[in-house]
Amino acid sequence: MPRLPPLPDLDFASGAPHSRDHGDVYFSGDGLSEKRVVFLEGCGLPEAWRGHERFAIGELGFGTGLNLLAAWDLWRRHRPSSGARLDYLSFEGALMSAGDAARVYALWPELGELSGELLARWPDRARGVQRIALGDGLTLTLFVDDIAAALPQAQASIDAWFLDGFAPSKNPDMWSAEAMAQVARLSAPGARAATYTVAGDVRRNLEAAGFVVEKKPGHGRKRERLEARLSSSPERGRSSAQDGSHESGTGGGPPSRSTDRVAPHPIPTAQPSASVAPPPFGGRGRQRVAVIGAGIAGACAAHAFLNRGCEVTVFDRGAAPGAEASGNPVALVMPRLDAADTPEARALIEAWLYARRFYAALEPEAAQRLNALHRPRGEKEEQRFAKLLADPPLDEAILQAVDKENASAGLRHLGAIAVRPSQALPRLLAGATLRFNTTVRSLDEIAADLVLVCAGMGAPDIEGLEAPPLTGRLGQLECARSSGAPGAIADGGYAVEAFGQLVFGATFEAADGEPQTSGAARAKNLETLARLRPGLDPGPLVSRASIRATTQDRFPFCGAPPSTNEKAPDADPAPLQCVRLVGGLGARGFLWAPLLAELSASEAFNEPLPVEAAVAKALDPGRFLQRSRRRAGE
Repeated sequence: MPRLPPLPDLDFASGAPHSRDHGDVYFSGDGLSEKRVVFLEGCGLPEAWRGHERFAIGELGFGTGLNLLAAWDLWRRHRPSSGARLDYLSFEGALMSAGDAARVYALWPELGELSGELLARWPDRARGVQRIALGDGLTLTLFVDDIAAALPQAQASIDAWFLDGFAPSKNPDMWSAEAMAQVARLSAPGARAATYTVAGDVRRNLEAAGFVVEKKPGHGRKRERLEARLSSSPERGRSSAQDGSHESGTGGGPPSRSTDRVAPHPIPTAQPSASVAPPPFGGRGRQRVAVIGAGIAGACAAHAFLNRGCEVTVFDRGAAPGAEASGNPVALVMPRLDAADTPEARALIEAWLYARRFYAALEPEAAQRLNALHRPRGEKEEQRFAKLLADPPLDEAILQAVDKENASAGLRHLGAIAVRPSQALPRLLAGATLRFNTTVRSLDEIAADLVLVCAGMGAPDIEGLEAPPLTGRLGQLECARSSGAPGAIADGGYAVEAFGQLVFGATFEAADGEPQTSGAARAKNLETLARLRPGLDPGPLVSRASIRATTQDRFPFCGAPPSTNEKAPDADPAPLQCVRLVGGLGARGFLWAPLLAELSASEAFNEPLPVEAAVAKALDPGRFLQRSRRRAGE
């Protein structure tokens, strides 16, 4: 299976889009009227969300996005309160282009404002999950993948379902017994569902999944439709799969990270890790959140919880935001793309796509878009680039080969980002209570409903906290004035020009004590600049050194910290309640931090998670203790 998802083959001859792949239309007659009757009225909206500060809609078949627009329009007119939030979780195997969607939206100019906002944030063509913040407290979480692969990877608690795939005879996988069982797994108690079809198999599969199904008068030329309500639900949050096969829709227990390599097939079905704690709160009332660390990880975490109406206090031992590794003059945000489709590779892509949207809100003072050239260093890197370009995970709107005939020419990342931390961090922290020059030595010192530890190398020093093992890496970079156009080039080292500055480096060596700059590190950085930008005289330089926190597997962690279990040392570690860890971001802190913050907040409020279950498992802080115990038992 190609890593890049397919584009739908569309025919607009009749005005409405027709799928040649499935031999079916996306809607019939007045599509907007049909959506409102079948799905909005069918799920009892807006009455069903009245009095709720949080409501979640799930959808099988994103299609044109018209259901989303109809729900958004209704939400805007009947939002329960100014702070209420609507989560919209959708699944799509072949995402149409923004251009084709615009042709559809032109049919309904009354939705022009909303459709324009959606088109401006249209999802990228990439397998996996994309989290997109829209207006009015509405968040879209879109899975782009085959339905049998995507549904078991979702984690959510859905109040209303729009079942809107192509006709069951044209697209049976969307309506299978396995799919309906997953719908039930992802549902809140008493969840409602609606669909235009009354096919017998669909009715029976919904009933087998625990729904009570009722026929209702149809819309337009369709005589009948279905409404359903969940009367019983299997255990939510876990996959029913028994092995990693997506073609059969079955899978097994959670695979170890050593066996997660499944290219060229999508990532395997995985149950959430045993060390995932229950959500600490469900959104009732104003929650108190404490964040330890005011670097980019802590600032993004504070921002995510402030956006959800929480009372946030941030503690940092420094005198200002970004006093340590996040305080460089300019941070370059670009991805490292892997040639294999693994949970780690998906995580990097999802972090990259989310970061692009996240930092766009900080333009132009704190963030700036630019194109970044990534050159390979050595034959091994050239081979990796060649494999990557032969089966790319992103389309040419984001990722391009510099020279299609020569992998050694490198990759071009369109829309890479330069971030100015001195401007970005204060903006992200705005609204929080800030306590600088404060060292948190014990979690007992903090009174909060939830504590997020984003303290980098300081996390292991907090009493009572079982933090994953971290290694400090000293990084020195150089900064000079620049009048050049914004741009970046990297090959392990990097040089970026943005905000009137040239920043280049950086070293990545073992840390010993407090960070200090050195002439030897500057000489190494000048060698990097000469390699990347030959002939460029940077002029007077200012050096800066800081220590980055890295993990054993060079992959970050996000989630509940494990606690040792002396009575049952062979058992999976139990999570500490009301504490979450974000760390080990290494040299890619500005890439990882936005998504990990969103993951932390989504888990806390029991929202749809912005990553697959296998990705959440790969990020689990308990993975290191689990591996240590396995090694001890061998």
